[in-house]
Amino acid sequence: MTRSGLIITESHSGDICVVSLAGRIDSSNANDFMTRLNGLISSGEKSILVDFANVLYLTSAAFRALLVATDEAERSATRFSLCNLASHVRELFEMGGLVDAFTILGSREEALARMG
Repeated sequence: MTRSGLIITESHSGDICVVSLAGRIDSSNANDFMTRLNGLISSGEKSILVDFANVLYLTSAAFRALLVATDEAERSATRFSLCNLASHVRELFEMGGLVDAFTILGSREEALARMG
């Protein structure tokens, strides 16, 4: 785990950029996360899948980063989806009333098939 508590890795599956997260997303690292996502969008990526399989916890700062990235993706005609939300993480999206604000898919495999 990094000092900020979040590890971000990028890979490609065909034309889809997969951003894998591990750890916590909070006020100490949400701006870095948002900058990374916006950098991918501005670099020309047209399909981005954010994999939450190893996310332990997220705060409102994480939701803000995701909302900003979603808006930027819409402006750039980039498909932006989330996958692999553990039940406790999905609960946070539900409590915040944000489930419908994002394209949330099931497993990574399902998401790649739907986006590909």
